[in-house]
This record gives sequence, structure tokens and C-alpha cells, in this order.
Amino acid sequence: MKKQVIYVILFSMFSANILAQSTIKGTLYDEETLKPVSFANIWIGNKKGTVSDEEGKFILENINHGNYTIQISYVGYESFTQKINLKEHEILELQIKLKPANFTAEDVVITATKTENYIKDIPTRINLISPRQIEALPAQTTDELLAFVPGVNINRSFGIYSHSAAVTMRGLNGQEQGRVLVMIDGISVNKSDGGSVNWNLLNNDQIDRIEVVKGPGSSLYGGNAMGGAINIITKKPTESIQGKFSVDYGTYNTMRGQFYLSGRLNPTTDKGFYWNLGSFYRQSDGYMTASEADQLANKYLVKSDLKEWAATAKVGYDFNENNGLELDMLYYDDDRATGEKVFQPEGNNREHDTYQIRAKYYGQSNKLKWNINLFYLNEDYKRISEYFKDDYTFYKVLSERVDLGALSSVSYDLKNQIVTGGIDLKQGSVDAKDVYYTSTDIVYNRGTMNTLGLFVQDEIKLLNEKLKIIAGLRFDYANFFDGGFEIENPTAETTFMLTYNDNNLKEDSWNAFSPKLSVQYEFSKDYRVYASYAKGFRPAVLDDMCRSGRIKGGFKVADPGLQPEYLNNFEIGADARFFQRLRTSISAFYSMGDDFMYYVNTGDSIDLGFGLRPIIKASNISEVEIYGLELEANYLLTDYIIFNANYAYSHSQIKEFTPLNVSDPVDLTGKYLSDVPSHLASLSVNWRNKIVNAGINAKYNGTRWVNDLNQVDEIILDDKYPSFITLDLKLSKSFKMIFTALSIQNILDTKFYDSKGAVCPGRFITLELGIKF
Repeated sequence: MKKQVIYVILFSMFSANILAQSTIKGTLYDEETLKPVSFANIWIGNKKGTVSDEEGKFILENINHGNYTIQISYVGYESFTQKINLKEHEILELQIKLKPANFTAEDVVITATKTENYIKDIPTRINLISPRQIEALPAQTTDELLAFVPGVNINRSFGIYSHSAAVTMRGLNGQEQGRVLVMIDGISVNKSDGGSVNWNLLNNDQIDRIEVVKGPGSSLYGGNAMGGAINIITKKPTESIQGKFSVDYGTYNTMRGQFYLSGRLNPTTDKGFYWNLGSFYRQSDGYMTASEADQLANKYLVKSDLKEWAATAKVGYDFNENNGLELDMLYYDDDRATGEKVFQPEGNNREHDTYQIRAKYYGQSNKLKWNINLFYLNEDYKRISEYFKDDYTFYKVLSERVDLGALSSVSYDLKNQIVTGGIDLKQGSVDAKDVYYTSTDIVYNRGTMNTLGLFVQDEIKLLNEKLKIIAGLRFDYANFFDGGFEIENPTAETTFMLTYNDNNLKEDSWNAFSPKLSVQYEFSKDYRVYASYAKGFRPAVLDDMCRSGRIKGGFKVADPGLQPEYLNNFEIGADARFFQRLRTSISAFYSMGDDFMYYVNTGDSIDLGFGLRPIIKASNISEVEIYGLELEANYLLTDYIIFNANYAYSHSQIKEFTPLNVSDPVDLTGKYLSDVPSHLASLSVNWRNKIVNAGINAKYNGTRWVNDLNQVDEIILDDKYPSFITLDLKLSKSFKMIFTALSIQNILDTKFYDSKGAVCPGRFITLELGIKF
């Protein structure tokens, strides 16, 4: 009954606004071929109104009379704008011819400069994942949408069953998410405790587009943007009411239900209240991730299954086109089994209960623009661990990870120059404990990091805007405090750690300067070249600064004095367009990394209860050399068929390694970074037609070094992971409001493995059915 009342109220709210009688009708044509242009987006008053049909026709109804600007955009054509005066009760008919154009150059992005710019006007390598690409990809999670971006490395060994994933780029270690900044609507979601990102949070239906900026972005964003920045931009309501409901079923008895519902009180004006709601639920029986050898050796291994759900809400008010307020909230809850069960009902599992609140105020007065964001992100991480070795051990890891802050930016337009500056205040903290239930031990760790960032940027256009220069500088100051590592009621499980018991870890601070200078020359609208220098940094994570404990290969000791690592990057690039329909790009980069953090042997050892193991500490001990090349080509064969191909090469090597102890036999000098594929390549074809829309995507992942020593691994039985190819397919069809889609990931059922010999899920098939309105 409650739901029915809500639906009635919503319907009443929005139907009251549909009173105007004016209508705009039209047909879109290709200026050269005079063929209809279908699936183009049409806006009025800067609000999205509709999409042209298969015959190029469109209609906008129930519009208030007045002056409007109609805008049209479609991949492969130049953007179209025209001012119109719509009279009361008028039916205005338009015949519009669109000019063929570079089908990606006209896209507007904000991440690279914190100001609105066309991609072609920014002297940096940027990739945009558009709404059409998102719809065409058979992605189950948000990070999988990035799999076909040149030079981007996705580390998600177990598909939807992975409790964590990492997205890296430009030759950086594939396990370290902390070296690439990830944002949702311009706000970082990298956690201070480990630098990680929960890529399972969002339903892809909520995403409008994703902007990927290559190379260091620390001059604007500070820490974590050392290798680049990824900004996931969510949808903003544009119509009085619209939504999508769907269910899907797939491999391993995987079931999901999801919905997205949004509305706007005044869809044909630049002001008013808007809102959206979204949610999804997914569960799956899972599969045996463990290797066959492990299954034979351990009778307690079971399938890795999952349950997860999320809910989001957004409300906002636009005072006019350029001024508004917005508040959004997110809740996420999951339960991911990790494949072992002894006595506990759910066995070994992990949970990432997440609460997120964000508020934004943006505005403009004449040539001055501003943007203020407040955010709060809380992840309650839980891990249940039980196992049999000599005896039974059962404990829980309970960790509260909190990140909060205020971000601000202001820009001023001086005709051929835009000056931008801002202040960022952030705090990250962790409060965690390991609680043993088969003994009396409790192990605590905590720590807090405050960061202040100040930045300024100048965008200059000269020579009739053919020459563009961007210069920026940021200063960051950070302070680590309230750190502690403490053991309560120790037994044989934890007595070996008592030496490192310290409830008052030493406070420490550091600062970083991050400059950037980039220059571009545009010979014509079809050709440009650019060059840039930028310095980025990655701060130490709280887990390395305040937590001691077992890790693979030994015992890790906390180091509260751990300093940031830095990357100096030099880059050149060029873009060219041929025959109106072929766009090509090339980028080459050279980077030198200083004070890179590695886990290294201190020279001491400790008895963990089953023999001596080395004591390891994260330290700033190495210099790294990285260089590479990225190539990309996009070809619009017809108005409905698009080819995309790209290739990336990277060389990532440790040039100098300084051990903490002269007796340490390990020397990483000359070794290659692990988990970095030297070669990545992909080919995609998207075909929209009257029968079925089809997208097919192939990706090649080259060999990767298994470990930092570049030695044969006793589990993998090789020093490198083998290369592999995956092939994905998505078919979709709409019948007015009803739609269906078939997604097949890894059609060839290619098997690839992680460092523990665990196997990927293989071929994964999903059938979706839903309605859109």
C-alpha cells in the first residue's frame, strides 16, 4: 500500500507540469548523403529532450512557449545549435542537416582542467567512454567498462566474485590502485587506508560517461593521481519522469534485479527541482576458484559465491542554467565468500558495507565560476577467516575506514585565458581490530591523515586559439597522527608481535609540490600535436603506516615515517583525422619514479609459530624507469558501424634499488615491475541496425612478470603469467518500451590465473529483460 501511495504522489507531482501545448517536430539528415540520421540526441534549453528514430525523425511535445536553443549531437557529426522562438500552441517543423565531423573530437570534458573544454583543445591524452559505448559493452561492473581504453590494465581475476579490483595505466603495477585516482562526480573514492577502490558500488545504468585522463594529474588533484585520473560521471535527470527496470539471469545461477528512476519538475527550463533513485540486487551460487591441486590438498574448499545490493538517491535544485545545489547518498552491502568453509555458517568471507554522502554547490556570476563539494565516505570492512593447520583458528577483521573533506575550485575567464584555483581539505582514518575467537587475542591498529592542498592553473590560448598552453602547480601538506598498534590478551597466536606493540606511534608530516606544463598546436581542425611535463605523487597508505601483521612472504612492520613516491612524466602526442571518418592518435611517454615504495627485508627475522620468517617493511627505496607508446584508431564505416582499435606498449623497470640492510641478498636493480603487461591491444566493432544492435570486443593481454624478483613462482611454475585473448559479445534489441540484451563475456572460455593459482570464471553469459520509459 505504501508503494502505491508513493507512485500516486509522484505521478501527481509530474503530471501537473505537462500543460503546455507547443510542439517541435523535425527530421535529421546527413548534409553530404542526405540520408536520415538516427539515434541522435536533441536538447532544448540545455535539457535533453529526445532521440531521433530510425528515420531521423523526432518530436518534442508539451513545451511552454518562449525562446529556446535547440542543440543536437551525434557521434560522427559536428554539434548543431539553432535559436528558435516557440509560440503558444505552435507546431514547429524543422528539417536539419548535420555536417560529418570527427566523431570524438567534439566531446566536452571537465576532468583534465576542472573547466569545460573540448577534448581536442586540451594538450593531454584523454579518453571518453560515452553513453553509447557504455550501452554497447557487456560489462558486469564499472571497471570492466574501462577494459578497452588504450593502455588501461584491469586486474579482476574472478569477475563479479572479486572482492577487490584494480585499474592502472601507463606501466604502473597492476595491483596498486593507489597510483591512479578514481572519482565519482569529481570526488575521490580511493580510500586512505589502502588506496583501494570498491568498483562494485555502482550500477552501470546510473553512469552517464567516464573520463580518463592519462599521465600525472597531481597538479590539480594531489595524491593518488600519479598515473592518471578516472572520473565516473553519473546521470542528471533531464525529463519529467523516466526510468529503467530490468532483471537478468546468467552463468552459475547468477540473478540480478535493478532499477533507475528519475524526474525533473520543469524539464523544459533551466531551473527547478530534480531527483533520481536507483538500486540493484545480485546473487550467485559462484564457482570453485581454487586450483585443482589446492582442492585435492584442502577438503574445506568450497565455491566462492556472492550476495550484494546497493541503493542510491540524488536530489538537486537548479536556480538557473549555471547555479545549483545537489545532494546524493549511497549505501552498499555485500557478502563475498572466498572459497573456504570449516565450521562457520558462511565460511571465509568479506563484506564492504559502505555509506557515502556528497553535497555540491556550483555557480557562475559573469566570468567567475565556482564549485564546492563536501563528502563523507565510510566503509565498514569485515573479513571472516577460519582454517585448519596444526589446529583450528577462527578470527574476524573489523575495520572502519573513513574519508571526508571539502573540495573547492574557482575559475575566472579572461577571454583568451582562464585562471583556476582552489583549496582542498581531506581527512582519512582507520580504526581496526583483529578479534580471535579461538583464543583471547585482540590486535588493534589505528591512524589518521590530514591533508591540505592548494592549487592554481592557467589556460592560455594564442594565435587565434591554434596555440594552447596549460600551466599548473599544486602544494600538498599532510600530517599523520593518532597512530597506534596494540595487542590485548596475547597468546601464542600473537606473542611474536609484542615487540612492535606501540599505542602511540610517532607523528610525522610531509609536503609535495606538483607542477605541470603542457603545450599544444592545432594546425587545423583535423591535426594537432602536443607535449607535456607533469610531476605526480602517491602518498603512503595508512595500512603501511600503522598496521603490523602477516603478509605473503613474511611479517610486515608498520612505518609511520613512510614518505610519498613521485613520478616525473614527459609526453608527446598527435591526432589526425582523414576522410572525415577516420581518427588516429599516438602518444609516447617517458617517466622516472623516485622513492617508490616496496616491501623490503629489514635483515631481521621472526618466528610466526611455524618457523622463522623475514621481517618486511614498506620503504622508499627504489628508482623506476617507465616508458611506452599508445596508438588508437576510430573509423566510422557507415552512420551505424564504428570500428575502434588500439595498442599500448610499456616498459617498466627498476633502475636503482637500495636495500635497508647491506646483508639483504635481494637486489631488485634491473628487475621489471610485476603485474604490468608489456603489450595490450583491443579491437571493437559496434553496429546499430533495425534488427539487432551488436557489439563485439576482442582484447589481447600480454605476458606479465609474476613477482618483483622476476623469478619462477612455485605455484605458477613460471616467471611470467602467459598472454591471453578474450572475446566479448553483446546483442540488444528494443521494442518500444521493452528491451532485451544478451551478453557473453569471454566467449572462447579462456582460462587465466592469479598468483595463488586460482582460476577465472571463464565464459559468462547473461540474458537481460526490462522496460524503459
